[in-house]
Amino acid sequence: MDRKYAKEISQLLASATNAAGSKYKLKEYINRKKLAGFHHWADARPCEGAYLFADQADNGLWVLLLDWREQDNFYVVLFPESKSGPVAEIHRLTVKSGEEVLHWRYSPSKRDGKNEERKAYFVEAFLSDNVQISVPKNLDDVDDFIEELFSLASSRAKADELDPNRPNVRSGFPEGKLKERLHLSRERNRELVRQAKLLGQSRDGHLKCACCGFDFFATYGEVGKGFIEAHHTNPVSTLHENGEETKIEDLALVCSNCHRMLHRKRPWLEMNDLAKLLTANLTFERDRPEAACPSI
Repeated sequence: MDRKYAKEISQLLASATNAAGSKYKLKEYINRKKLAGFHHWADARPCEGAYLFADQADNGLWVLLLDWREQDNFYVVLFPESKSGPVAEIHRLTVKSGEEVLHWRYSPSKRDGKNEERKAYFVEAFLSDNVQISVPKNLDDVDDFIEELFSLASSRAKADELDPNRPNVRSGFPEGKLKERLHLSRERNRELVRQAKLLGQSRDGHLKCACCGFDFFATYGEVGKGFIEAHHTNPVSTLHENGEETKIEDLALVCSNCHRMLHRKRPWLEMNDLAKLLTANLTFERDRPEAACPSI
């Protein structure tokens, strides 16, 4: 990415120590144009700042803004607190509709025949091997940005080692940052959807549409077992501009037809509105005269 983006990110990270209520503590800040004594892969490279953040459990993560290959292309480089070696080097940045997004892909390349297993592990932890992280625009965005970096670093390190102590699954994720995407194409928390299905199954013993009661398993047998769609009851368009968390209670399990109908018009139908339409139409079909004598 261009130096100007590295400088903007660096300025926000440097200001994070003064942000009230932040989940992350800035433990150390190195302000040198070139690092020295940090790591042989990072030393002497053009630098826009190096920051050591700690989470609430005092786990540390270094975030460096470096011209990693000295080609006037700055990277966000992540190191563990021990500085033992880089965890991720992120440099590809896209800008669309005013939104700046960093991209990185997990591609393990060890020679033990377990790389597909590592990739599956990473995807389960981070929800995708194609990582997209929105660049912070203001201090309110910094916590979300750092959280994504911590999650990426933890998922990468544990996936590489196939650590049986898997990363914690977060109960909610910042959403609504990539404003150019429509609601249905936004990245969603697949683990949260899985948890919502498990909760519905354990509570009701089956998965039925919350609008019309359709049960895929009852209709299609084994092929429909466990299938249902998740509707986000808070549309992305109504989220706060800085994003909000999606929690299990924000998801409603619905059939494919009802899901499409909920998104058929703008503003989107509320769940109870769709249920009322279904009830009214079923009553009309039952009561109309020709319903008793269908044509042949």
